[in-house]
Formats: sequence, C-alpha cells, structure tokens
Amino acid sequence: MSDFKFPSWRQRLVRSLHVNRSQAQSKYFQVASVSEDGLPKNRTMVFRGFIPESLNLVSVTDIRSDKVSDWQLDTPRKFEICWYFAGSREQYRIAGNVSLVSNAILKNADYSDPKRKSVVFSETFLRQQWTNLSSGAQEQFFWPSPRTPFDNKSNTDDRLADIKDANAIGPDSINGGKTTNKAPQTKVTNSESQINNSEKSNNAESAFDISDHFCVVIFTPLSVDYLNLKGSPQLRCLSDVKNNWLELVVNA
Repeated sequence: MSDFKFPSWRQRLVRSLHVNRSQAQSKYFQVASVSEDGLPKNRTMVFRGFIPESLNLVSVTDIRSDKVSDWQLDTPRKFEICWYFAGSREQYRIAGNVSLVSNAILKNADYSDPKRKSVVFSETFLRQQWTNLSSGAQEQFFWPSPRTPFDNKSNTDDRLADIKDANAIGPDSINGGKTTNKAPQTKVTNSESQINNSEKSNNAESAFDISDHFCVVIFTPLSVDYLNLKGSPQLRCLSDVKNNWLELVVNA
C-alpha cells in the first residue's frame, strides 16, 4: 500500500467533483498559457482524471493546436487552471508545469532524463488515454488542422443555418420545453478512478489507431488558490509545494 498522502486541496477537489457530478460542466476547466509573443491565451479543456498516486491532472488535445505551441517553447511550460463549480460555489486556481505525451514526443524523447522514464511517458499510457475516448472523439483527431480555412462551403452554410435556427428557437423550446445537460461525446473517467486502469483499457475497443495528432496534457500543480463563496465571510485558502502544501487561510 502506498504511503502517499493527498494534501487538503486535492481531497477537497475530489469532493467538489463528486458533489457536482450531475452537472456536465463540472468536468470543464479554463486553462491559461502565454504565447511566444507574450500574450495571454485561454481555453476550455476537459478533465480526464488524475494520475494515480500523484497530484497530476490529465487532459487531451490536438498537438496542432495553439496551446501545444505555447507549451513547446524553450521557456518553462507553465499553466494556470481556473475551475469553478457552480453547484457548490467553489473555485480552484491551480498553477504549475505542463508535460506533453504524443507519438512524436515519445519517439524523440531523451530517455536519459529520469522524468522520461516515468510510466506516463510510454506508449502504454498514451494508448490507455486514447481508448478512453469515444470513437466520435477519436475521429476529431483526423480532421484538418485547426484554424485552417474550412473548404466545404455547403457544410459551412448548413452548420451556420443550424446555429441560427437553434438561437431562434430558444433553449426553452428544445426537447419539448425541457433543457438537457448532456455530457459531450467522450468517456470522462470518474474523478477518483485511476486513469491507467488496465482492465478498462484492455477491454476498450478503438475504432481508430492512435492519431499522430493526439496529445495527452499532464498538469503538475505547484500552487493552489481555493475559494468558497458560500457563507460570510467567504473562505479562501492558499497552498503550494514549496511549503509542503500547508494551507494558509487568507481574506477573500
């Protein structure tokens, strides 16, 4: 049995995920990076689970996306996550370092670096994350490069018309007056499940081989700013790895 002990913020985050599990949006967080020209960049990503016996969070992306370019610069690969849970009115701001895993990165990796000998820098880990996706989500990694001109005029017109019709109908008219909170077409692992569950991965059937565009993003937290908006006064706790994740309660 491992002696690894999770800090307070990590235990609290697992609870927040559990309490808000009925809300699909609870699996989404905003991730900020800094581009090569020094501009802030922000986007929404999907939480895919924790790496077992660690504090690392996992998501996936297309290696051709701008954020990957931001994290492949020579400067330290930094991130900040802002994660708000509407049901429990809690916010987590998690900052730290980013690691990337893809076919190309594994082929070019310097395995003399001890960090590259980790189980997460392996084809097995990459395949496990790939098989956790639905076939529809896998298919997106074979689409044309992001931000390149869309070359199918008829499809573009149809999609724009669908958006216009949906806006005209209004949310209360969808599904007979009932709005839905349907999760995306992906298999997001349970917050406490171990993302390298070999039984699940071995039994998973993949419609596609791993795309060279598929990239796993590993977020390693170095500091956490937790805010709970319930109550008066509001609760705010700061902690970081330098201080052994000891929490400091401060004014909100």
